[in-house]
Amino acid sequence: MMHELRAEELAINFELMKRSRFYHIFNPNGSKIFNCNAYRLLLVLLLVLVNCIVVYSALGFFVKMEDTLSYIDSSVIIFVMINIFLCNWRFSVFLYNVKIIYDVFNVSRFDFFKSKHCCKNINVLCGYRDRTIKITNYFFVFSSTVMSQWILFPLVLIAFTTPEDENIRQQNIMNLRYPVSTHIYNQYYFIFYLMEVIVAIFTMYSMIIPDILLMSWCWAIIAQQEVLTQAFKYFGHEDNSQTVHYEDFKSIVVDQIQLNLKIKSFYSVVRPVVLTYVAIISTCFIIITLSIIIYFNMIELCKKVCLSKESHSILNIIKLGSSALYMCLELFLYCYLFDSMNIKLQSVNTSIYSCNWTKMDVQFKKLLFLTMQMNNANNLMIKASPKKIVNQQLFANIISMSYNIVSVMLKTTS
Repeated sequence: MMHELRAEELAINFELMKRSRFYHIFNPNGSKIFNCNAYRLLLVLLLVLVNCIVVYSALGFFVKMEDTLSYIDSSVIIFVMINIFLCNWRFSVFLYNVKIIYDVFNVSRFDFFKSKHCCKNINVLCGYRDRTIKITNYFFVFSSTVMSQWILFPLVLIAFTTPEDENIRQQNIMNLRYPVSTHIYNQYYFIFYLMEVIVAIFTMYSMIIPDILLMSWCWAIIAQQEVLTQAFKYFGHEDNSQTVHYEDFKSIVVDQIQLNLKIKSFYSVVRPVVLTYVAIISTCFIIITLSIIIYFNMIELCKKVCLSKESHSILNIIKLGSSALYMCLELFLYCYLFDSMNIKLQSVNTSIYSCNWTKMDVQFKKLLFLTMQMNNANNLMIKASPKKIVNQQLFANIISMSYNIVSVMLKTTS
């Protein structure tokens, strides 16, 4: 069991993990209630509350309502339901693998490697740590801004516009279909608004913070692979005996084996999350893109001002447009990072061959040969299909496919 982790010991944005209390969910030494992790118990209770609200809102689809849903509202509700499902799925996987996740934190430690040649390149982790903290902080601010629009825009509409028809429901965060009459909904609007705030905040938390943690781990693994690359590449140029060379090289190989074990543990947790996300996010992107285009066709933006009776359409375009941009950025980062991990893994094997092995004895060459065979046998990558790997090419294929599907749907509906 590891001792209590500190931010200066890790090459990830650990301070954000602690401030958001996300790390505490996995910490076995944290606060306990009834011999259960307090933060984990709170998360489960929040999951139950959010799902009760969502199930209650879904009952509106089975009850005859006074008003009808537009195509846009239906698309937004489908988009929201899909994201709530992803949040539930992600936390289910995380809670089921609590021990593995806590153990994977170890891969980002500065003292993860024990061999002296790896320790010489520890400055690589410092550079990656600064870059990771900077990028994840920017990602946190951008993501929070995008998702906060969903919460704030209904208040803007209420403050600057008045409903012209009492039989039309006031705009809410997600416009969930509660099984109540329009009059009751408008009369107790702020109660329903508060219910959707709970769902929205839960969605923000469960999408942004886990993404930042997964991305931070990817950068940490890339950094550790770079340390191994440097250690192997410049190995054998010292004036040591063959016996010392053999033992030093063996210690680096032991470090690499430990890293590969951690990567396997990491992939065992994130594989179902990432593959589900990649499969579903393309559908969400199509829904949002099509909704934005339909919005543009519904209103003549050049003739409308922001606070006119069509202002909710303008705000919805901003909200949905920023959400589409967020999904593209998130998907790109996933594909980019996993692609970089695959490339770094290959560079480690190349660096082994680049060491000064020609001057070594037969025993050393046998160890080097076995190490390269082991690396070739370790197929550490996430595949979306037997032939498709989660990489930048997959991202390009998803965007291209989404564009083609939206084009066909627009031609069909026009």
